[in-house]
Amino acid sequence: MNNLTPSPIYIETNNFVLRTLVESDVNDRFLTWLNSQEMMDGLNLAGIRFSAETLKQFIRSFNNLTNYFVGIFDQKTNLLIGFYTIDADLKHRVGNLSAGGIGEAGYSGKKVFWATIDALLDYFYLYRGMEKMVARILRKNVRMLFCFVNNPRFTFEAVLKKECLAANGERLDIVIFSSFK
Repeated sequence: MNNLTPSPIYIETNNFVLRTLVESDVNDRFLTWLNSQEMMDGLNLAGIRFSAETLKQFIRSFNNLTNYFVGIFDQKTNLLIGFYTIDADLKHRVGNLSAGGIGEAGYSGKKVFWATIDALLDYFYLYRGMEKMVARILRKNVRMLFCFVNNPRFTFEAVLKKECLAANGERLDIVIFSSFK
């Protein structure tokens, strides 16, 4: 078992900053794109609508030891454009990229995940003791799948058929990609 302590993340890479989100990051712009239909559908959270207070509560629920909510910021403008969430199993040294999204208009299709994922993986391998990182992507989330298909750091591992339920009751497939230290 690791003897890690909770600590926030701060990484500069390829004109982006990855850092732990804090309550003061909540603003109308963040709420607008986070609550967009496209984002909620991609995260399989249809029907959920964050208010400023519920988003602040959500941010407080991450402990920076076993779960992380990491913002992706444009380094030049300091604009929050997206995020990753990571759950870390300290005993088995496996991190799960459980959600992610690029919400800010103008950054979609700009390969932001490709520009930031290496630094994020390296951080978890070097500083958080992870030996494997797993991304679980809804098969219907084509935008997110493109971030992992043909990515040299990830290998296709499996498709979990009808693994989860959509808000409308439809069963959805999950595609698993893995990266190893």
